[in-house]
Amino acid sequence: MQCQFCSFVCSSQEVLLRHHQLRHRRGFHLPCVYSDCVCSFRTRGALKSHLSRSHNRAKKSQEISTFFCDFCEFKENCSQHTFISYILRHLKNHQTVSCPFQKCDYATNNLSTFTSHTSRKHKNSKDIKNCIRLISHANACPSESSSPDKSLNTSQEPEILPSGSGVASSDKEDNEFVDYQCLEHKIARLFLCMQTLLHVSKSALQRIIEEISDILKFSQVHSFQRIKEVLAEQNIEADDDVIKNINDALFKTNPLIISTEPKGALSTDYKRNIYFKNNFHVIEPTEYTYKARTRNTFVYVSVNQVLENLLKEKSFFEKLAFDKEISEGYRSFRDGQYFKNNKLLGLQDTCISLALYIDDFKICNPLGTSRKIHKITAVYWVVLNLSARFRSTLPSIQLALLGKSVDVKQFGYDAFLYPLIEDLKCLESTGVYVESLNSFLKGTVFCVCADNLGAHSLAGFLESFNVDKFCRFCKFPLRTVEQHNIFLEELEDGQRQSVCGVKGSCALSPLSYFHPVTGFPPDILHDFFEGVVPVELCLCLQDLIRKGFITFEGLNKRIKSFPYKFSDKLNKPQQITKASFGTGRVSGNGHENWTLLRLLPFIIGTRIPEHEPSWEILMDLKELVEIVTFPDFNLKPKHHYIEHYSHLVRCFGPLVDLWTIRFESKHNFFKKTVHDVQCFKNILLTLSSKHQQMMAYFLDGHSLFKPSLHVDNIDTVDICFLNENLQKCLKLKYPQIKAVSFAKCVYLYGTQYVKGMIISSGQLSGLPEFYKILNILVDSGKVSFVATKLSSWFMEHYRSYRLDSSYKDLEILDPEDLNDYHPLAEYCVAGQLMVTPVTCLLH
Repeated sequence: MQCQFCSFVCSSQEVLLRHHQLRHRRGFHLPCVYSDCVCSFRTRGALKSHLSRSHNRAKKSQEISTFFCDFCEFKENCSQHTFISYILRHLKNHQTVSCPFQKCDYATNNLSTFTSHTSRKHKNSKDIKNCIRLISHANACPSESSSPDKSLNTSQEPEILPSGSGVASSDKEDNEFVDYQCLEHKIARLFLCMQTLLHVSKSALQRIIEEISDILKFSQVHSFQRIKEVLAEQNIEADDDVIKNINDALFKTNPLIISTEPKGALSTDYKRNIYFKNNFHVIEPTEYTYKARTRNTFVYVSVNQVLENLLKEKSFFEKLAFDKEISEGYRSFRDGQYFKNNKLLGLQDTCISLALYIDDFKICNPLGTSRKIHKITAVYWVVLNLSARFRSTLPSIQLALLGKSVDVKQFGYDAFLYPLIEDLKCLESTGVYVESLNSFLKGTVFCVCADNLGAHSLAGFLESFNVDKFCRFCKFPLRTVEQHNIFLEELEDGQRQSVCGVKGSCALSPLSYFHPVTGFPPDILHDFFEGVVPVELCLCLQDLIRKGFITFEGLNKRIKSFPYKFSDKLNKPQQITKASFGTGRVSGNGHENWTLLRLLPFIIGTRIPEHEPSWEILMDLKELVEIVTFPDFNLKPKHHYIEHYSHLVRCFGPLVDLWTIRFESKHNFFKKTVHDVQCFKNILLTLSSKHQQMMAYFLDGHSLFKPSLHVDNIDTVDICFLNENLQKCLKLKYPQIKAVSFAKCVYLYGTQYVKGMIISSGQLSGLPEFYKILNILVDSGKVSFVATKLSSWFMEHYRSYRLDSSYKDLEILDPEDLNDYHPLAEYCVAGQLMVTPVTCLLH
């Protein structure tokens, strides 16, 4: 059998499987060893199960013979498995049956003893007495075997090339399965994974390695005895000294023993770090001191070095988009006015657009006495040239700076960001070298993502939101670059502490192509889902409870018992606590509030009369003028920010691409690391070093992104066995197709699609159209959805769509045909099927 990714050849499926795990493991997924199978698996056991269940079954099904029965007139072309199953029917009637295999006189009328006999004596035998002839299924059906949809003929054993059989000398080294360096690297990857992803402490890992080493050494006695027994079974005489030499040679060539023994390359934490540095793409952090006579430090990971490292990866560079084609509407940040007006990004054909993120987070008990001492300021960055679905993976978010918040406040952003600014200046003027282009690629910071406090602090605006000019987007007319520069000039004379909400210059002002007026987009996470939404939900629900449409207990009961489906289960809203309700907001994080707002019409919509003012406000949070129905409530600054969203979308493009929710998830790695390390000595260097080792692990495994396609299992069916409607639909799009492969569940770039989900494609009279997934077609690594079209009506009261399955024809949709890649779930509301979109459906 030959590997589908390299020239490695072997005679065993088990060996090929292990070769795949060592050489071609794609991130966290093992590909199937058969080249025409698109399935991949998270564990080796799942892959073995798939091979046994799918490919062995396919192989047996093509070995057809003519079998006949001694007890009846049965005579059919079938598989051996089918014939044996037929014989069992006679045994169930207690008839005495002779063993059908050649040279065996065994006979019985007991079903269990017969199955036991065939399992023990004839497990792999194919010599059956009641067999007339063997038919090659491939030869019997040449039209099917030549189908382009199946490139692998599983009825034939793959060609086995013995050693020295003409394999090129340059490939011989690659074809050696037991490659010591490869195995040692695999062991090092395991240790690196334990240290970074699994958060195993250094001391715990060292103890594990020492215990494993001792166990392997003690197992030498057992292996000596076992080798002696095997040689005796094969009638081979050997002295104990010879057996001992064989045993010692086996253990001396075991990479796990060699690498973890006292002199091994992975035996200690120091040696392991040296190995990681020399054999993995580790960009180590640099420690900086704020002032020469102080011990206050921060750490920096070079943006340019990491960027140059990333651009070497083919899988990363291929996903970068540099096109500036004009698209309808606002589909990415490149459609925004600020990008088009940027003198570097908007004019150069190929430029790197970066987004920075700054935030503070606590690494210890937020209620403890050390909460302020161990509060850390982090700066992350991401390449915006990646599409949003690739940027959502945490490994695509890189670390730039870590510093203690008290030090950043004391010494200022200018000192803290100094090495970053210098690197970015070099990126703007010179760029980073890209081997595949044989040239330098320039870039700059397009925007800084942050919550309102972080954005105001870094941009130089007042950090108090109780002042008159609290908005960084306007001073009632919208702010402009020219006005902002005039305000900074007025501050230079020292007569005033602030001018129109501006208190100082931005720390990123030394960059040539960045300005604070155009570089700080709003954050819909904090403005909407953790700001306005929980407040408005509380106010509106309080009014609905006061009017008697629902009760507080009834509301919580409905929230708890609602049948959440698919991804809604992951972000299921929690029941509302009386404590949070009393403070004027519902409890829950951004995702939970988002889900609650989306599904609330389905949860309590039938209890609310139409045109109820509080309900109308709840269904349309953007119409802030309706909030006057709550005269005792004072508007918050976040309500004002939302007034600018229509303008800011035109400036920045879709705001959901620039929100902070994925950046905040990055904090969890550092919090877990601190929890396991249990030591705050030089904590910044510890955290940044661990992070860079983790990124090296992902780069080494080519797993920065989720796989483009992940399928656990597929079923291949001849098209003639499908119903007529489905056959017609398939042949219309694939005229030459003979067999199809269906999957119940697939993952496209990490997004799950399951039979029964609702997807949107196309539009009718300005409204999106919806389809229900009936089958998922997988062919040559591509996915299509066999779906039925649904009639839909927009329901104003629910701000959702009512669905009706009135269409009978089937359609095949490609992922590129969808209005939005988010699949939806249908819910039954008052006897009607309804669906509510996750985002605005573009069409």
